[in-house]
Amino acid sequence: MRKTLTALGLVAVSGLLLSGCSTPAGGDADTILIAQVGDYSGDWSFYDIPFRDGMQIAVDEVNADGGIDGTELEFMTVDGRGDQAESVRGVEEALDAGAVYISGTTASGAWQAQAAVACEEGVPITTGDGSSPTLVLDAGECTFHVLMLDSIQGAVGAEYALEQGYENAYVVLSSDDSYTAGLGSYFADAFENGGGTVLAEEEFRIGASDFNVQITDIAAMSPTPDVIYLSMFTPDTPQFLRQLRASGIDVPVISGDGSVDSSVLDAGVAAEGLVTTFHAWPSEGSDVEKFLAKNFPDSDASSAPQNLVSAAGYDEVMLIVQAIKAAGEATPAALLEALKGLEFEGVTGSLTIDPETRQANKSVTLVGVTDGQYVYLDSFVPSYVPTVG
Repeated sequence: MRKTLTALGLVAVSGLLLSGCSTPAGGDADTILIAQVGDYSGDWSFYDIPFRDGMQIAVDEVNADGGIDGTELEFMTVDGRGDQAESVRGVEEALDAGAVYISGTTASGAWQAQAAVACEEGVPITTGDGSSPTLVLDAGECTFHVLMLDSIQGAVGAEYALEQGYENAYVVLSSDDSYTAGLGSYFADAFENGGGTVLAEEEFRIGASDFNVQITDIAAMSPTPDVIYLSMFTPDTPQFLRQLRASGIDVPVISGDGSVDSSVLDAGVAAEGLVTTFHAWPSEGSDVEKFLAKNFPDSDASSAPQNLVSAAGYDEVMLIVQAIKAAGEATPAALLEALKGLEFEGVTGSLTIDPETRQANKSVTLVGVTDGQYVYLDSFVPSYVPTVG
């Protein structure tokens, strides 16, 4: 189920009025302005809203602790509505206001346009909750990726499948978006590299709701695939699972982080046994468990997994705070250098940003659906990661 905000103004600003400052931390400036230009009312709002909320939690926490060397963070949010033109205008507004750092939208096409504008001004911009590794490689030197990569989570899914003894796989993907295209391809690459056979890579249309073509194809295959890999996100995933199980096909299914949502659990028995990759999952005493208990005490991870997306947004702010402190000043040029090679330990795990690719090397968590709940399975960096680009 996608969440939608219907009453957002074009720009929402927390705290004091924007100062537009981009001066050294600890100087005379009133604030250090960072921004997120996301999709809060379109197809990608399911991801950008909780990511934004996690960023806000971090900003509030930093300011409550005295800011960065006494200077408060200011957080500006703009709804790009998943539209390229609106998203570009949002970045322009953030730059005009003096933002020294921008977190972009999960909508891949809109993000690429955002990145071009930010890089013209030399201001660092991240992919936000966007996990496609081609985004940063195809954009300018001001772009960064600070969460798990699709190439890594696809490979984790493949390594898990091979460990289960699965020899043949059927991959469902879509060229409609870089996420749904890339994730399935990375799984297929890693699965075959490990000795498995991909019987087919079948296309679907995002939002089509009818997967009869793919399901009929699977039913007719000989040999029957040992595992199905879904390069999908909600609401397509629960719809596919319902139709697959209704057809009598009981082949195990593996998917990516776009398939972790309470709406998938609403598919009931059709979702049982599903295995997915994700940012993190709480275990007893873990940092992510403490984050959820502090900020979302009335919900658990299975009923509200979007709160773990908030944890990733929280980590992004804490990462930029560390970069500002390392740089000694909150200017775009200093941050661009400080982010390269940065090592960071967050509530969702540790990462290192490769100074050449500007991408994070971060472990991926596996969760499975058991008795109507997501449960933790494992967390690791795969032994083989497909080449990107």
